Amino acid sequence: MHEVGLAREVLRIAEEEARGHGAERIERIRLRVGEFRGVVAEALDFAFQVLREGTMAATAELCVETVPLRVVCRRCGEWEVRMEDLCLTCPVCGAVGEIENGRELEIVSLDLG
Repeated sequence: MHEVGLAREVLRIAEEEARGHGAERIERIRLRVGEFRGVVAEALDFAFQVLREGTMAATAELCVETVPLRVVCRRCGEWEVRMEDLCLTCPVCGAVGEIENGRELEIVSLDLG
């Protein structure tokens, strides 16, 4: 379950940033996670709840924004596909599309106390 590793790294980065700003605690962590990353939100939240104990984020809220997958055809235009219908070949011209959104994995903000 890669969500455990992700939660651990988010907490590490958040604590490093919080200490750098002289904060005593982390109240909220906001993430943007692309659909193409394959992160299971419930598993990430569970891992975060377990791993935050004893850290500066012991009572922090984790807010995750899911970024939908967006595939662009550079030859004839663009189209959007849902993760369930994942296809990287353009239905119009047959060219291989390029993933424009959906691979994000970033801490957007921290609320510190």
